[in-house]
Amino acid sequence: MIDSRLLNVFAVVAEELHFGRAAQRLFMTQPPLSQSIKKLEEMLKVQLLTRSTRSVRLTPAGLELQRRLKQLNKDTELAIQAVQQVHRGEKGRLTLGLTPSASYSNLSQSLYSFRLQYPEVVLDLKEMNSSEMPEALHKRHLDLALLRPPFADPDLAPELIYSEPLVFAIRQDHPALRSGAKSLSLKKAMSFDLIGYARQSSRYFSQIFQLLAVQSQASPRIVQESMIPTILTSVEAGIGAAIVPASLSRLRADTLAYLELRNVGAIRAELLAARHPANPNPAIDNFLALMKADTSVDASG
Repeated sequence: MIDSRLLNVFAVVAEELHFGRAAQRLFMTQPPLSQSIKKLEEMLKVQLLTRSTRSVRLTPAGLELQRRLKQLNKDTELAIQAVQQVHRGEKGRLTLGLTPSASYSNLSQSLYSFRLQYPEVVLDLKEMNSSEMPEALHKRHLDLALLRPPFADPDLAPELIYSEPLVFAIRQDHPALRSGAKSLSLKKAMSFDLIGYARQSSRYFSQIFQLLAVQSQASPRIVQESMIPTILTSVEAGIGAAIVPASLSRLRADTLAYLELRNVGAIRAELLAARHPANPNPAIDNFLALMKADTSVDASG
């Protein structure tokens, strides 16, 4: 392998085409500089320079070596830049697990902001149930999971990232809306025929609904069970009303009305971010920082 110092000496001489100036730049005298060039030529078994009392010129072999050294320097700079970008989380891949019910929050804005700021990071979105995410994080199939509280194992550093109120979803032509009400009490909401949440497929929101029932001190009339977002289909079909996260109010606004719920206390729909503590991917922190900037933990919906 050729000594990089010899290549550096040649590169300076090839640029200056003057041994005196090259020696000054390299902080050495001309005799060892000449010896370095001679040694390099012997190693390569080619003549790199033609030298006279008046000029120094590159041979065709010398021109080729100069060209390749310039390209090598560019490649080295690019390699260093790429390594630094990966270190800063500006390049690479981020695999994000997303619970379906979170896709209606402000998450899309965070994803858009991340893609704008970090265009060289590939975002791999995987929609999956919250119950599947802890194992995926442990197996490193995910870098970051956005999931509901009951499924966030303590060892995965769960962090509250988004919180939103609950609203009452009902058809716009329902007789209860003739008064033009924009809100109603939780106890009043519990008096309607309601679409509840399936305990197996929508465990978190089933728990939320049970907390609301306790808070209201009323016995809700559950006429059907469903899950987000298909619960709105049942509401639109007139089967019953539903209590849903405020972010769902962006859907079916032409047929459904969403009323503010009063007297719910501190009960809100929460979304957590979880990661494996040993995962070194710096893009995780970059995404979380953007998400915190784009979505308020105390979102009003």
